[in-house]
Amino acid sequence: MDLSKHLEKAREAVKRRNYPFAINLYSQLLGLQPDNGAARAGLREALFKKAEAKAPSKVFALIGGGPSLLMAKFFGLIRQHNAAASSYERYLRMDPLNESANVALASALDRAGHSNSALAVYRAYAEQEPRCLVASREAGRLLYESGKLDDALEMYEQALKVDPRDQDALRARKNLAAEGALKKTGIDKAKSSRELIKDSGEAKRLERKARMQLTAEEIDEELGELEGRLATNPQDVPALKRMAELHQMRRDPQAALDCLEAALSASPDDHELADRAGDLRLSVQEKRVQDAVARGDDAAATNVRKVLHEMQVAEYRRRVERQPTDLGLRFLLGRALLETGSHDLAISELQQAVKDPRNQVEALWALGRAFREKGHGELAQGQLEKALAQATGAHSARQKDILYELGALAEDRGDGEAALGHYSKILEQDYGFADVSARVERLRAEA
Repeated sequence: MDLSKHLEKAREAVKRRNYPFAINLYSQLLGLQPDNGAARAGLREALFKKAEAKAPSKVFALIGGGPSLLMAKFFGLIRQHNAAASSYERYLRMDPLNESANVALASALDRAGHSNSALAVYRAYAEQEPRCLVASREAGRLLYESGKLDDALEMYEQALKVDPRDQDALRARKNLAAEGALKKTGIDKAKSSRELIKDSGEAKRLERKARMQLTAEEIDEELGELEGRLATNPQDVPALKRMAELHQMRRDPQAALDCLEAALSASPDDHELADRAGDLRLSVQEKRVQDAVARGDDAAATNVRKVLHEMQVAEYRRRVERQPTDLGLRFLLGRALLETGSHDLAISELQQAVKDPRNQVEALWALGRAFREKGHGELAQGQLEKALAQATGAHSARQKDILYELGALAEDRGDGEAALGHYSKILEQDYGFADVSARVERLRAEA
């Protein structure tokens, strides 16, 4: 059955932001063809975009979707994988960004034999949440099994950015690099020993380039080759980029930055290169902050930290100007502006950033801080209470910081009892957190 017209209609609905219609249509198509990868990927896109437009309620998801989640787990236990996948999909309509449910859905689809759909879910979630190791690694596995070696290698590289020591991803990447080099060079078709020598050398270079870490000897050898290329063409951008990667492997970020800035001078319109250089520039400055703190030089630490925040503002503003709809970038810019004391500008950016479910808790917390520092206590209270209510799961580590701000806010308005309540909750979790114990002792003495 040809579903192309219906798929196009669903894609158009997503473009028009008619997410409910798109979700229903994709679901109907999957009822007809459960292993339609395009429909499964489209459904994920519609659900993710709907969640970004309006953050779903975790409470509502647990109440309304709890039975579906329980049934999904039950069906999984009795190996009814199709039924489990359907139940996970019903739950994910209410909580689209739930990591464990997305991973479980993909696993159920894979076990049911729907590898195209499983790949679509793993890959979509890995793109949405790059820090999800399982999604990246399993997407790599399925891509490899389908013969898409370059795409598989890319997903394994993403997995290794999350956990550089993940053994499954390391083994897979090594095998992929070798297999990909073999196919690219045509070494299996070489007819003469001269061709074999030439192609094996190229295979070695390709395999080496695919690895994230080389030995010191391998780095020196490749740097020598690249320096030879640059001697004849100082504006060889690919060579400069590769030299930057090698210097980063050497843990010499300044040398890497010098290479990227030289490449950027030769290719000023390369946005990806500009972002890489910007990230490394910030990383170098962060290292200066860490060094100043480590040697106990408070004055130097204050100065280099101030420079870091100013650099962050400049870098993230540049990116926001290029991608004004990227709420993640607006969050980074707002947070940097807050650190420089530009409260009004920070508030403006953070009010946009809270619309992004991925950064909502952090943005609300930063917004509460900004309002408090501006002297708008009631506005600060509202944002911090929202942040605390949502600081669950992956965001639970932020609870202590939010409680600290609420306690300080209560102190600002002279409500010692409320401040003690907030600080006491922190002490229950972490007695050594900041100066909370000293604040509690002072407030009790004053009571």
